[in-house]
Amino acid sequence: MSRRELPIGSFVHFTAMTGAPAASGWEYRIEQLVRLDEGPTLYKIKADAEPFDRVVAERDLTLRT
Repeated sequence: MSRRELPIGSFVHFTAMTGAPAASGWEYRIEQLVRLDEGPTLYKIKADAEPFDRVVAERDLTLRT
């Protein structure tokens, strides 16, 4: 499986937000790439509207256009 790696500092939308419709429209910033030997590419993301970071799979992110 090839890894696509989104650039750190990019603004993205978190598309896997089920049950939290307000958060799905928020803008998140990629803070850090989490590299694992196997499995999906993970990213630490942060929204100004949330007091915590999230670690999510790349497949759940779309770049802001």
